[in-house]
Amino acid sequence: MRNTVAVSIIIGLLLVAWQTAAVADSDTQERLQVALDPWNPQEIRLTGNQLTVITRERRMTDQVLRPLISTGVCMPVFTGAPDSYLSGIDEIAVLNIHGRQGYIFSGGRTECQEIGGLPMNDLEMYILSRTRMHTN
Repeated sequence: MRNTVAVSIIIGLLLVAWQTAAVADSDTQERLQVALDPWNPQEIRLTGNQLTVITRERRMTDQVLRPLISTGVCMPVFTGAPDSYLSGIDEIAVLNIHGRQGYIFSGGRTECQEIGGLPMNDLEMYILSRTRMHTN
């Protein structure tokens, strides 16, 4: 009997945690849709610890990457998004229309907070120093 009660409690806690995570992901997804609207992305996908933005660009360049990260993905952090925004995100992939070429920024909410405190002349170097190329 005790095992059944313990299992029921564990299942209940897991369901609550899953629902909380789903709400946080939903909120993040909605905020990203608004923040990235100027870039008109083809797709925004949250998978595990990675946020993937599929752009409409045939070829990704760092000139697209930098503003998309600093004034797109990170902007809700500066404008009062809840702590759940980008929570658990460790990488932000910004890829071309085919999802085959682009960049991966190593960071999430914490790095966005750092970006918000940087002077403009240090912003480019910070983003590029945390970024690697992606091809497949």
